[in-house]
Amino acid sequence: MQKFENVDILKSLKAIMQTHTEHFQSDFDIDIKILKQAAKSPTPEDKKYLWICRPAGTWCLRERDTFIKDTREHNTFCFYAEQTRDKILAYAVELTGIEKGRVTGSLYELDYQKHYKHVKDASVPAGDTKLIYQNGERTQEAGKRITGDADPDLGKFLNFEEQPKDPAALQNVLRNEKHSRERLKSGDIKEHIETLSGKGREKKPSLRAQLAQDKETIKAAPKESKTVQRTVAKTKNKGLEV
Repeated sequence: MQKFENVDILKSLKAIMQTHTEHFQSDFDIDIKILKQAAKSPTPEDKKYLWICRPAGTWCLRERDTFIKDTREHNTFCFYAEQTRDKILAYAVELTGIEKGRVTGSLYELDYQKHYKHVKDASVPAGDTKLIYQNGERTQEAGKRITGDADPDLGKFLNFEEQPKDPAALQNVLRNEKHSRERLKSGDIKEHIETLSGKGREKKPSLRAQLAQDKETIKAAPKESKTVQRTVAKTKNKGLEV
């Protein structure tokens, strides 16, 4: 797993998506809106996301919410490991801002299956729900249905945010995630995308190189008849590039 620092986030994610997503590529239009808005936010938690890329679409999930049990983000991230056999490409996204119209930041490659298990183990229980209105906020008891109705004092309903039962525990989880990502080896995003697209795959060895390797293999092998050795060499040489 690698980290790709100081990259054009939207350009990089789009290129990754185009190597893997065959259907519903328009999902990425939603991701663009989410990440552009998040890049402008003054809140650090708004600038960290988990992005998953599937054969049939993408998801952009705020990391904070993914680590709270039973949220939409948590359930969505876990769904594809529990209910499908889709191959998933996954990345952590850390936004730094907008420079000359580009959303900038760093990408961190994740092993989706391993990270799914980690999310299941590390996530914290949900607590009350914060209801956000045009003119303020209020807290609603956990488990109570959200109606989306306007509030007589606070005005139009805008959004809601699940709160952790233990805020300190969630902050500890998020700190650990950041520290864990920082230890990843730095990589080149262009080379990474080329590898995903197949352009960066290692070529088969030339005939000359393979013949030299076969000679060394035969020398090191236990003594066999010359007939057997010639048969092995012929079998190995079939289909080699010249």
